[in-house]
Amino acid sequence: MKYLAFFSLMFTILIFSSCASKGGSNPSLGGLVGGASTKIIELEPDWWSNLDPRDSEYEGYEMAKGEGRSNSKRGARSKAVSDLVNEFRQKAKILAEGRTEDFFKETGEDVDANVQQSFSEIQNTIWSGSVEGWREFKSTTVVEESVDRNGNRKNIYRHYIIGGIDLGRANRKLMAKLKSEEALMIEFEKTKAYDKLQADLERYKDRLKD
Repeated sequence: MKYLAFFSLMFTILIFSSCASKGGSNPSLGGLVGGASTKIIELEPDWWSNLDPRDSEYEGYEMAKGEGRSNSKRGARSKAVSDLVNEFRQKAKILAEGRTEDFFKETGEDVDANVQQSFSEIQNTIWSGSVEGWREFKSTTVVEESVDRNGNRKNIYRHYIIGGIDLGRANRKLMAKLKSEEALMIEFEKTKAYDKLQADLERYKDRLKD
């Protein structure tokens, strides 16, 4: 009886060991082999993983980065660009809302509600449009070794990209639009935001000649 219990225990251990070895890849990681996470980090380009918006190369731009993974190079790039644009949209929304809030605080309740509403709409329009004109700075595609559900090896493509929104051009369009609204421009000229916008335009005037 003891021998029977012993062999039963050993058989159970062998079954679990076999299942564990077959389940070596994590489905949540898309079938990547063991240690793949470390390999992915090693494959990341330094300019992507250590993006520094303060770098002189990116001066005057609101920077963002994107990453995409797919079975094809084109699919990987498409996903990376989508990821990048989504980040731009979030940043543009924050910029527009922040400037609008500052304008409301500085002008106070005495300003016509229509003027405030017009300022908010202009900000949203300009910054949303700036996303469409983003500039690509760097991009690359790397190949990762992976396995499918049947354990067969295959290649997966991962695309990395960084880009920027030209703040100078966006601010120039913003100023032009504000000037077309006389009542709004009169109130805007009374704010610190106006002085800052003028300073930014002067700072990048050489780059904005075209």
